Amino acid sequence: MITERTGLPLSVGISGANMHDSLGLEPLVRGISPIRSRRGPLRRRPGKLHADKGYEYAHLR
Repeated sequence: MITERTGLPLSVGISGANMHDSLGLEPLVRGISPIRSRRGPLRRRPGKLHADKGYEYAHLR
């Protein structure tokens, strides 16, 4: 699950218990809907993503 800072869910995914956490991150980030703003184009991704050590891989940066 990916949430914003106040706890509002942005993306939710279900995986098997034996799947490594790093494999599920990319589909979760792609599942975030475009961020609406008053001006300019829609942003596709959040500005920052905070995660624990389970996601510390070069291909995820």
